[in-house]
This record gives sequence, structure tokens and C-alpha cells, in this order.
Amino acid sequence: MTPVLILTRPAAQAEAFAAEIRALWAGSVRIILSPLLEIVPLTVSDDLSAVNGVIFTSGHGVAACATANLPSGLPAWCVGDKTAQLAAEAGFDAIAGPGDAARLVEKIIGRRPQGPLAHLRGRHTRGDVTEKLTSAGISCIDVVAYDQRAQSLSDEALNALHGTVPVIMPLFSPRTATILSEQGPFSAPVQLIVISTAVQAAAAALRVKSVSVAATPDAAAMTVATLKRLSAVAEWVA
Repeated sequence: MTPVLILTRPAAQAEAFAAEIRALWAGSVRIILSPLLEIVPLTVSDDLSAVNGVIFTSGHGVAACATANLPSGLPAWCVGDKTAQLAAEAGFDAIAGPGDAARLVEKIIGRRPQGPLAHLRGRHTRGDVTEKLTSAGISCIDVVAYDQRAQSLSDEALNALHGTVPVIMPLFSPRTATILSEQGPFSAPVQLIVISTAVQAAAAALRVKSVSVAATPDAAAMTVATLKRLSAVAEWVA
């Protein structure tokens, strides 16, 4: 019996995660890509000519900033290494954060950069980055640069979730977990891998076989946790 891995991240991120798992996992696995979010860049009309730095809590913010009127070479406070790499490639002076928005805010407060800063974010967010920085005395403005539109599970994913074969699902955001929960319940033995306890709480309505929380809230830890769960399921179905 071959376990199923359903990836619900936006298409580009799901494909990259799938490639990483295939490179690291020697066993059999059926991978289904079924994005639950579509990232849609929005036109940025804010006047950002006076900002002294930007904040990216997702690589989507970097991609969406093409329409923003931003000075070249700005410092860019980035949630993690991958976002920092994208920001550097886009011409920013990238500063890599610790992997999640809350700790990135702490890092920015500790460094106390001169504002104003601009947080280029999605329409749906939970981190209150701008509010926390403003409360700490660091000028910051919110810029909605992209939308995250909900998508339905694919027929292939739904068939797997209503089958009998073990299904492993890594979830990277509370919004994705909420969208998934709204499309349940599912009859398959689902095993969730979540990036944080916030995602775990958002998925609480789902009846699943198990939930594993990544050791740290970043993509690398999600890869490790997913491989560990694949190994456990492989032993179970052997």
C-alpha cells in the first residue's frame, strides 16, 4: 500500500516541496498537488518613495512588489532564508530572519532600524506585524500587495481523502488549515504535519489520525517532519 502525500501550498511552493521530498525519500509515495490558495498580485498604489526599509513575511511579497514605487537597494527584513534569497535577487539588501513573523518582529525591534518601514503582505494575515512594530515605536505602514484566494481540493485529492490509504498532509498556514477544514470531513486516515500550533488550532475541527507539529516554524523543519511521518507510515503499511 503506497501512502499518499497531498500538498496544498500555492502551486510553485507545492512543486518545490514535492521535488525536495522526492529527492530525499527513497520509498514509494504518491504525491498529489492540490493548492488551496491562489496567489494573485495586486496593484500597489501607496506612495512608498520615503520608506527606509521593507518587510517581507513571505516570498509572495517579494514577487508582488514589482508594481510598488520602492527606492532601489532598500534593506529588506525577511521572514527566513528563502525569502531573503528572493529579496536579494530582486535587488534588496536582504536581512534573513529566524523563520516566522513573530520572531522577525522581535529581531526588528531589537535592531531598531530607522523608519518608516513598509510591510508588503497578503490580504489575509494573522501576524499583526505593523501593529507590534508601531507599538514598539518603530514607524511601519501596511501595504496589501497580493491576495490569497481560496481554492477547492482537486478531484484526485478528494478521492484520496475519502479512501482507505493513509494520507499525509503538510499544512503551512492557519488559512490553509481553515480552508481544508471547511471541505471536510474525510474518511481516510489523515496525518497532518503543521508548521505551528496556530495551524494546529485552525485544523482542530478536522477528525484526523494524528497531528505532528514541526520542531521549528520553517520549511526545513516541515521537510524533516514530513519525512519522519512518511517513514512511520511506511512501517505501518508494510
